[in-house]
Amino acid sequence: MRQTLSPRLRHGAALVLMILAVSAPVRSATDTLRVGLEPFPPLITEEASGYSVEWLRAVAREAGMTLRLNIMPYSRAKISLMADQVDLIGHTPYGLESDRFYQFAQELSHRVTTRLEAFSLSRDHLALKEATNTFVGTPFGNTGFIAELTGLDQDRFVEGTLENVVNMLLASRVDTVVFERVSVMTRLRKEAEQPVYYRRIEQVDAGFAIRASDTALHQRLESAIDAVNADAIYRPYADLRDVPSEGVIRPDAE
Repeated sequence: MRQTLSPRLRHGAALVLMILAVSAPVRSATDTLRVGLEPFPPLITEEASGYSVEWLRAVAREAGMTLRLNIMPYSRAKISLMADQVDLIGHTPYGLESDRFYQFAQELSHRVTTRLEAFSLSRDHLALKEATNTFVGTPFGNTGFIAELTGLDQDRFVEGTLENVVNMLLASRVDTVVFERVSVMTRLRKEAEQPVYYRRIEQVDAGFAIRASDTALHQRLESAIDAVNADAIYRPYADLRDVPSEGVIRPDAE
């Protein structure tokens, strides 16, 4: 014979299920932090290592989350964040992204001080505003904020991977590369066979962003950020970053 619950027991079971549903995490997927990162050596390498990756791992441990890292161009990272394909992206030019970006994204409080530099085979091309026919290479997704920062027209920019734009510079297919100092220097020291000149443009903080609607994730990550000793993680990078504001990289340099 089939047994049925009494109305009182059915009501009690429904109440238990309701309590469990309310007390469960709103989105269990937040236990996995999906991250889209642009190569930014030595902060972020193409092998998903580097100082910022180390920092992210420490934050994820504090937050009780598992990292799922994907290396991708910055332009794709922004689209992926907007489409809810990743939860966090980096590095952003802290506070310098477009108004459209800040309509769907918000940056975390953590930031890394970086130097935006111009690199060229000729000193004449380092004065960007005076070099009217200069073509500038920069990694995917960075043209907008660099054009606004430098006052250059966007049609003077050529985008590619970091490796590609550095190779274009060395082959004289672009006149100048503009991007973060240590990232470009790391690549040039591997590839350059002739002197390359550089000059600082601006100090730009590098950050991380999540969707503006992800308030619970924001609170969870900010609490974890407060518990992580970022200075200890980034100290070796600061030593690499703080070199003279202009100079020359020679192929025989150590």
